[in-house]
Amino acid sequence: MGWYLCYFMHRHLDFRRAEFQALADLNGFGDAVEWRAPFGGVEHSPFHYVRLPSDDAARAIMKRSILTKGIVELWGEGNDQDELNAAIAAFDAETKARYTAEGSTFKVELEDFGKTLHGTRDDNWGPAVRRIDALKPAVEFNGRARMKGAEHLFWSIESAEGNDLRGIPSDIPSRHYFGRVVAASAARAAINTYDLKKRRYLGPTSMDVEMSLIMANMVHAGPGRVVWDPFCGTGSVLIAAAHFGAMTMGSDIDVRVIRWGKKDKRTGEHVDVWTNFKDYALPPPIALLRADLHKPPFRGAAASGAASERGACEGHLQGVVGDPPYGVRAGGRKSGGRKRLPDGTARAVPEQHRENHIPSTVPYPFHECMDDLMEQAARLLSVGGRLSFFVPAAADPEDAASAGVDSVPSHPMLTLRASSMQLLSTRWGRRLVTFEKTKKYDHEAAEEAKAALTEARKKGGNMEDLLERMRATVYHHGENVDDKDGEDGVGGGRGDAEDKKKKKKEKPKDGGKFARRRERRRRGVDGEGSTAPFEDSHPGLPGTRSRVIAHTSAAAAAASADSAGREIDAVEPTKDVVVDPEREEGATLEVGKPDDGGAVGELHRAHSGAGVRMGKASRPDFRGKNT
Repeated sequence: MGWYLCYFMHRHLDFRRAEFQALADLNGFGDAVEWRAPFGGVEHSPFHYVRLPSDDAARAIMKRSILTKGIVELWGEGNDQDELNAAIAAFDAETKARYTAEGSTFKVELEDFGKTLHGTRDDNWGPAVRRIDALKPAVEFNGRARMKGAEHLFWSIESAEGNDLRGIPSDIPSRHYFGRVVAASAARAAINTYDLKKRRYLGPTSMDVEMSLIMANMVHAGPGRVVWDPFCGTGSVLIAAAHFGAMTMGSDIDVRVIRWGKKDKRTGEHVDVWTNFKDYALPPPIALLRADLHKPPFRGAAASGAASERGACEGHLQGVVGDPPYGVRAGGRKSGGRKRLPDGTARAVPEQHRENHIPSTVPYPFHECMDDLMEQAARLLSVGGRLSFFVPAAADPEDAASAGVDSVPSHPMLTLRASSMQLLSTRWGRRLVTFEKTKKYDHEAAEEAKAALTEARKKGGNMEDLLERMRATVYHHGENVDDKDGEDGVGGGRGDAEDKKKKKKEKPKDGGKFARRRERRRRGVDGEGSTAPFEDSHPGLPGTRSRVIAHTSAAAAAASADSAGREIDAVEPTKDVVVDPEREEGATLEVGKPDDGGAVGELHRAHSGAGVRMGKASRPDFRGKNT
């Protein structure tokens, strides 16, 4: 047992140690893992110190880890080359001799963080060679260098100065490390193998490959284990679980995703979830079900099931993983909404329509979905099995507190093992929570806990309160959205986008006489220069769209003939003359045939005169016929 340097990827910072610990638990030495603070005390540094039982333990973790770059037996470290050499010289001489002995092969790689060592056209390898030569006072390699297939791999690591770091935090201190690589990551190659850009069957909310693999690690997906995704969609998480050798099973309430698939645009072939598994040569799922999590199809899994059947399926699953719909981008649905007959029963689906029938659904509140998910996991998992799923989260403590008791989900049969935050904006994100089943299912205890949770939600709020804040930021444009695009909400809100669209539409266009006339009509221009809305200057005629020329006297008409000539030409000479009783004596209005368009026309003209677009929510119901 000894201390190692754990070199993490600088990605998903809050997931790195959680994934490492999950893999240690999977291999049976989780209790032996110890952590020491990184140099400088910066938690988001990629260089952490970890204590492991042996080199074999390190290799077992690196077979699957997605967020660990390598585990190094550290021979020395320092703030500069001299300190590094002094530390290497003080390292155990017997260990150094074992890996640098004559007859062995070795390779030294430069694995810097935040910078890249570049040569020149005339001296391409010179900087790298000189850096390796600088180690000679402390370590002498007596074996042969081999670029491919070397027995022993060494890493010379330097982290860049704060001012030289690009795109990463500048508070990570500069440091020099050198040591023997015990194991380097090979698992990240799967990210390219299952790249979504190459996948034929995708949906708008398909989980990205890297996160899918991390989730599969968190639930210990592997040979001999059955993993269920109750929100499988196009199967992204199931593919990751199958990659690690697990048997998979998926369900989704949308039968169109599970059963019908779609047509591939490139080949014209029919593709679905099964196609993805076939393309990757992975074992197909045990089953893909159209199922409702609120009314599960497993015997004894329903809350209203008979007492004799409770626990009938307990232990059949070893992992439950998923990404429930939050109701921000895609709302959750559950079975319901069918019209009932007077006796309370639902009308049977006619036989000729059963083949393509899509059951009706109603909205599924997230806190209810979360409760059902944890309840089903507690019923179906074997003791030691794991549940991992995402919940909405907030970076701001005030926003996070609005979730109340749902900030950390709970169930009496499940123990929280990890909670990792993924920020999606400066304010909002999501949290991956991972539980382990530590007790056999107890129906009475589960019901008591559910009742207590319901009362606590009434007093302290629940996840729906947090989601309301999130929806207000994402969709409501007004006092809840900052002026800066994307500053305080996911995507910056809808208000900024509409303002930009309006400004773009109002940009002057040189499209000829008729285009300019249409633009003036859209803006409600009265005459050639006035921008007053038509209804404001002519209240007696709220419904007409034609140009209006007011003649108060023969002198006024003559004076304005030059400036308004184009508008006079635009009016046909056969138009009627209407006298407005509210105007001065002698004032007449020449108008076209009224075509007011009813109430919809009035609303459109009012918005056009103000220079804004009418939102969909402000429009009256359309009573026409779609053709």
